[in-house]
Amino acid sequence: MSYGSVPNEERVSDMNADTVLVGTDVVKKTRSNIKGWYLYAFSSEPFVVSAVATYVPLLLERFARINGVLLYDHDVPCPATTSEKCVLGLFNGRLYVDTSSFALYVFSLSVLFQTVIVITVSGMVDMWKTVTFRSKILTLCGLVGATATIFISLLNDTQYYSLTVYYIIANCCFGVINVVGNSLLPIFVDDLVKFKPDAEALLELNSEEYSLVSDDTDSLTTLISGRGASIGYLAALTVQIISLLLVRLSPSKQDIQYAVFFVGLWWAAWQFPMYWLLNDVRASNRPPAVNRLDSTYLLLYPSFSSVFKWSSLKYGWQLLIEAFKHARLLRDVMIFLLGWFIISDSLTTINSTAILFSKTELHMSTTHLIALSITTMISAMIGAFMIPQFLSKKLKMSPQGTMLSIICWASFIPFYGILGFVFESFGLKHKFEMFALGIWYGLSMGGLSAVSRSLFSIIIPKGKESTFFSLFSITDKGSSIVGPFIIGLITDKTHNIRYSFYFLFILLIGAIPIFRSLDVERGKREAEELRNIEVSRAD
Repeated sequence: MSYGSVPNEERVSDMNADTVLVGTDVVKKTRSNIKGWYLYAFSSEPFVVSAVATYVPLLLERFARINGVLLYDHDVPCPATTSEKCVLGLFNGRLYVDTSSFALYVFSLSVLFQTVIVITVSGMVDMWKTVTFRSKILTLCGLVGATATIFISLLNDTQYYSLTVYYIIANCCFGVINVVGNSLLPIFVDDLVKFKPDAEALLELNSEEYSLVSDDTDSLTTLISGRGASIGYLAALTVQIISLLLVRLSPSKQDIQYAVFFVGLWWAAWQFPMYWLLNDVRASNRPPAVNRLDSTYLLLYPSFSSVFKWSSLKYGWQLLIEAFKHARLLRDVMIFLLGWFIISDSLTTINSTAILFSKTELHMSTTHLIALSITTMISAMIGAFMIPQFLSKKLKMSPQGTMLSIICWASFIPFYGILGFVFESFGLKHKFEMFALGIWYGLSMGGLSAVSRSLFSIIIPKGKESTFFSLFSITDKGSSIVGPFIIGLITDKTHNIRYSFYFLFILLIGAIPIFRSLDVERGKREAEELRNIEVSRAD
């Protein structure tokens, strides 16, 4: 059997089920792993919340404007004021793009690279059996991503090509970290379930909580994952507040590169305690009967050279193709993924568009934009907890109904921007309106992130969660390639970013009939039928 095939992996896993540690070693190592996993979110989440969502788009627009020329006279440099429309000449003036479009194109390109790498790495992760090896990948990518982020903060205003390259590198590293970090959670949960007497001490649960999770892997996963997400949000909020102070204390009181430097420093500093905390609980010592050249040994203790082979690189794409084959058999899964592609694309693009719109049209300062980001993030945390609870429990609304309600809620954001074409006094004409919509947007994002996974989990076959949620993740991340690129084209043609609100509004409204056509009960039946077919084939 070839190296990297799924049956061989299962055989290796079964062979070494008894090589786990026992006693106090399990307690110490599992406790350490859970803390290390929390640090993975604590260290990297500020990058995507702060750098990707706020700082880098602003830097890209600023660098483009400084190196740009007037729209109607390419011989005149772009003035410092943001009232004039400017374009940036790329490839020695062969192509001119709007200075706002440049940031959107770079974002779209970075997500394209990230998606390709994430798909490739997702299959390779299955071959990285040990926690120790995965922790090396986490640490290496974390340090590379952090270094690229720090390099961004050291660039001068003329190095917009270097800014693009460093941003793509950092974003790709974050994608790898996200895949590897998520793959560790099921391993740690399995350890906690396997060693029940120690799990209570590790998580310090009370008797009621422990009785809930001790025999329920899903509940335990939700518990730890929820804590990790909360810790990640806390870190992002902390970094945003400190960044705001750094920008205010900078010589110009607007220099965002101080904030970018701090994000990179934060990301790098926490890699070392994370690496120190992550250890193997299973198969920690090489079985004496296994030869170093045997494929079993390579799966358990891979080297970098053995993992980065062509068979390993193409495995993730094979898994993706297999996942799509399964999804094609489930009508409602395909309907959901189509709708989620549109919704995820819309909301991600709204964020980057709003930041650029605030800077170029409302002339908001850097500190105001960071404050806007903090306001949105706090609103998202509230929305993730309050909106599903209120709509689902208080109003007794189904997950599908809750999803549709939040989509309608979110569609008001671009609609309000469109009103600016009609009215002079409102419709995103003032800074305070952007803060109000920031709260509105945060509540939408938080609510959708909580409800979408719940709804999707209902209509997928049991035992195939990993396969189908990989599709969910690819749909979520991959959609961000399309929206920013189209908004960039719209801005290039009109040189008025407000026109992008028409496109975003149409996308959100267009997703409503798609989710209305979703039949949850039919989806559950089809998922169960597919599961029964798979079981009968296995027998």
